[in-house]
Amino acid sequence: MLLPALSRAKGSAQRVACASKLRQLGLALRLYTLDHDGRMPPRALFTNRWPAQLQAYYSDPSLLRCPTDPEAAKGVSSTLPVPDAAGRSYLMNGFQDAVVARLGGREPAKGMPWPSLQEAAIVKPTDTIVFGEKASMSSQFYLVLGMDAAAYLSDLEESRHGGSKGASSTDGGSNYTFADGSVRRVGYGDALCPINLWAVTEQWRTDYGVCRPH
Repeated sequence: MLLPALSRAKGSAQRVACASKLRQLGLALRLYTLDHDGRMPPRALFTNRWPAQLQAYYSDPSLLRCPTDPEAAKGVSSTLPVPDAAGRSYLMNGFQDAVVARLGGREPAKGMPWPSLQEAAIVKPTDTIVFGEKASMSSQFYLVLGMDAAAYLSDLEESRHGGSKGASSTDGGSNYTFADGSVRRVGYGDALCPINLWAVTEQWRTDYGVCRPH
């Protein structure tokens, strides 16, 4: 009986540590917006992504790693800025729907930078995700919503904590930072169904909900 209890205690401590790191990332994002006239970091396509853009506000790249993510500590060998190449357990919202709406329903031309999103455009900050846990093997930096959910589901880790069958089971949950700065554990699938909490606009929040059996 002692070993299962110790395992649960360790898992709980790791979940709390992971949530603490996400809370600090939320604070770093808030400080960034205060210094940039209320604008979010623009989605970068090739280099200088959000870990590099926010580094001045969190300093230590180890903040990017959740202790229960077995792959994050490895990082990558590349010519990217140090924060972008560091081991990383989190995705940032790419705000696909809000930026496309701002551009009149069109994406930027190929190779052109994506514009920054005004923080004020997020009208439901308590229910809009800005950071979430990343699947260990995913190399993505941003969660980019699309009509075909299969294009991004494999990048999400929705059950890193508390699942009886370990990570990626359907009875656990993961930590998320919301636009109001709060951090909450959300059960598997509940961040996408019935409302997609990665979306900003009302249409995408409902039309792009992804409901799967538990």
